[in-house]
Amino acid sequence: MTSGGEGGRRGSPGLAETTNEEYFASYEDVEIHRLMVSDAPRTQAYAAAIRKNKHLFEGKVAMDVGAGTGILSLFLAAAGARRVHAVEASGMAAIIEKVAEDNGFRDVIQVHHARVEDITLPGDEKVDVIVSEWMGFYLLHESMLNSVISARDQFLSEDGTIFPSEARIYACPCSLQTLYREQINFWDDVYDFNMTAVKNYALKSKMIKPEVCLIKEDDLLAEPTCVKKFNLRWVTEEEVKLFAETTFVGINRPGTYQGLCLWFECDFDGREYDEDGQEVGALITLSTSPMSTATHWKQTVVVLGYGAGQTSEQPALLCQENLNASIDSACTSPVTSNGKTQVHNGSPTQNMETCDNTIQPDFANLVEKDEVVGWKLVFAQSEENTRHYTMTVEMLDPEEVEHPMPCGCPTPRCAIIAKMMEQDEDGNDIIDCT
Repeated sequence: MTSGGEGGRRGSPGLAETTNEEYFASYEDVEIHRLMVSDAPRTQAYAAAIRKNKHLFEGKVAMDVGAGTGILSLFLAAAGARRVHAVEASGMAAIIEKVAEDNGFRDVIQVHHARVEDITLPGDEKVDVIVSEWMGFYLLHESMLNSVISARDQFLSEDGTIFPSEARIYACPCSLQTLYREQINFWDDVYDFNMTAVKNYALKSKMIKPEVCLIKEDDLLAEPTCVKKFNLRWVTEEEVKLFAETTFVGINRPGTYQGLCLWFECDFDGREYDEDGQEVGALITLSTSPMSTATHWKQTVVVLGYGAGQTSEQPALLCQENLNASIDSACTSPVTSNGKTQVHNGSPTQNMETCDNTIQPDFANLVEKDEVVGWKLVFAQSEENTRHYTMTVEMLDPEEVEHPMPCGCPTPRCAIIAKMMEQDEDGNDIIDCT
């Protein structure tokens, strides 16, 4: 996502912006900014990361990419930054100037009303630190990661810092009993009429795209797995265009396997050693997991549906740019197909007939403790709009598909190989994120 708004751009992710102008204009709606600033885990993580790592900001030049209302610029100025370049492409840029003046930072915060890709700094100035709230749903959808990478490559000094410093995507099999009870199985008993056709249509509609919802920790069926890690200091735009991850996990909570839950975490690592060899600074982590306090990002769920992993052909789901999301809803959700399902923006009716043979509403898809399940996730960035991704989810047969190494699943072969790798590395931690 390009610069503009209050970070990872939430609002109504189901509505695709056709132009940058319309996109940036949408972030002149102050309600969107209120939603994000009032998200306590989000805003408090940034405040703590800056406050507890003042050594990175005092007397330094900083840049806030996608400054929104200017809240992060204010944190930076209050931490002692000598100058803060607040970059904001929407009309909120004029508001930031007044906010800076009202808080006594008129001479510190310099506002740039433009996309970060389009600005230049006086005298080709380099900045010591870049801070941005760029994250979108499941980290990437409607994010402004490409703009942050562009700003880093153009403006960050050689020994500069970027916050967040690391971002990770997690995935975990989950049960969706509440969703099915309230939105699918509701149609089983409607004034004594047979509404099976409506029930099947409702289930099909959940296959079209991922949905943003809150998942309870008790609905997770395995230990969460980190499927992708980004070091923001070094990741390139090429690396985020297309990547795929294959994962196998062991079930640790018996239940109904109905979905794949995704979320992200971001680290702000300001730790370093002073001249006396004493560690200064702190590591702050912002988590959007079901185990943490809920954020406006919630979690993203791909609904696998009844029969997932039990069909004669391995199912796959192609989830494209638009997400179903309601900021005010507690939970909403998508399902798997018997083979590939092509999902096109804004045209769900084109895909309905491809899903007819995938719904098995009478099959509970129960999984037992230590049972192994697997999937392959493919993330492909849109060539037309870098803020959008196509996410393909393919369910894998753990007995037929080769497992990655190391693999954290409990199959004897993977457990033995993992133990051997630990021994080979003399007890060093194994990197479990690619």
